[in-house]
Amino acid sequence: MAGNAKFNRRKFEELIVYFARRLEPEAALGHVKLMKLLMLADFTAYMRTGEPITGATYEKWAHGHFPREWVMAEKDLDGSGTIRQETVNYYGKNLQQVIALRDPDMSQFTEEEIAIAETTLRRYGYESAAYLSGLSHQEIGWKLAKYREEIPYNTVFLGTGGAVTEEDVRRGEELASSHGWN
Repeated sequence: MAGNAKFNRRKFEELIVYFARRLEPEAALGHVKLMKLLMLADFTAYMRTGEPITGATYEKWAHGHFPREWVMAEKDLDGSGTIRQETVNYYGKNLQQVIALRDPDMSQFTEEEIAIAETTLRRYGYESAAYLSGLSHQEIGWKLAKYREEIPYNTVFLGTGGAVTEEDVRRGEELASSHGWN
């Protein structure tokens, strides 16, 4: 659980299927890109509505935000035949591309959550994993966290940029508290 957000495993898995189904093979949906798309959708939803879509717990890893729940979801989705992972050559490197084998079930998602997921996909789906990783490294929450430490959703209000001051952190906490988002 991240802050007050409750993890919704089904929504997490269906959002993975959604991204994998909607992106064309040339988008090269590997693990790093998928993790960033999930993070962008969850943190954007939190910023707009006060609730993330999936409630996943994101940690600081070398390539950016990484959802703690990914490993188990990957095993379940692979095991059930919902996704498959295929090694493809992507600009001279091997990439484990995630491919959905069925359409996502979006019945648990609100219209706003679907719109956020779709906007995330349209805006970032064809960017490279390296670009998205670099983008996540600009997030203040990622900068403040220690390696493998949870990145709270309320850090989204701190934005991106250079050095973080104590006042930045305090202001983010005040905003989250005043809206009941901590």
